[in-house]
Amino acid sequence: MPGCNDKEEPIPSYLYIPNIELEVSADGSQGSNAHDIVDAWVYVNGKLIGVFEMPSTIPILASGNSKINVFAGIKKNAITSQRIRYPLYRSFDIDLDLTPGKVDTLIPRVVYNQNAKFSWIEDFEDGNISLEKSGNLTTHDLLFITTDSADVFDFNGTTNTRSGRVNIPTGFQIFENRTTKEYELPRFGQDIYLELNFKCNTELVVGMYALLGTSVQGYYPVVNLFSTVDDMGEMQWKKVYISLSEDVNNPAYNGAVFKPFLKAQSNSTGNPQLFFDNIKLVHF
Repeated sequence: MPGCNDKEEPIPSYLYIPNIELEVSADGSQGSNAHDIVDAWVYVNGKLIGVFEMPSTIPILASGNSKINVFAGIKKNAITSQRIRYPLYRSFDIDLDLTPGKVDTLIPRVVYNQNAKFSWIEDFEDGNISLEKSGNLTTHDLLFITTDSADVFDFNGTTNTRSGRVNIPTGFQIFENRTTKEYELPRFGQDIYLELNFKCNTELVVGMYALLGTSVQGYYPVVNLFSTVDDMGEMQWKKVYISLSEDVNNPAYNGAVFKPFLKAQSNSTGNPQLFFDNIKLVHF
């Protein structure tokens, strides 16, 4: 016989989030809307409900008019265990009338934070390349533009028609390119990220040069990215968000300016290749 203090379990409302979209400025000043948003950080009336890998149906113990805030979650440095709210995106905010037992579908659209600064954007669409040979041990430096629709990221014949490509010769080879320009980056703990779309069939290293005058103060790899070849033997495009603030804020680099670099080392009889697109250096 049920006790007199037994209470019925509350019936949750539900929110179905299949994916999150990124909206960028129409003038091109924020680059492409390509992203790899994997998680939804969901707040209801100011309280964190949880972090949900999409697509996901989320139970919410609230009803009536409710304030919903959804933040975009990414894999920092492409590491699955480092899933964070991407600090350069603003939250998606909406008021919803939640009903117990009802499933509301929501596709949040996030934008970049209004204070985000885009120091470098390279999408190869203007026919120019803002990278050049670097590294004393480099044996191969040719990064060129491809218009082959099979190789261009998200080719559509209008806005996405070009990507960067590297064909590495056989034998022992070292490819390295760094930016033609140097960048002054904030050194007060602000978030700094290098965003990159890439595909490759060999290991790729992304890092930074720290320069003081004409001398190299530091040369450091930040992340190693591995082959994106799938089970069918095809290279697949990936997106990565690389955090740079930890190294930029190294006291050893006081007064330095920075140049990001892309590097690959290969000793193959095959056909090592690298492809790049939608590179962004973004920070507060």
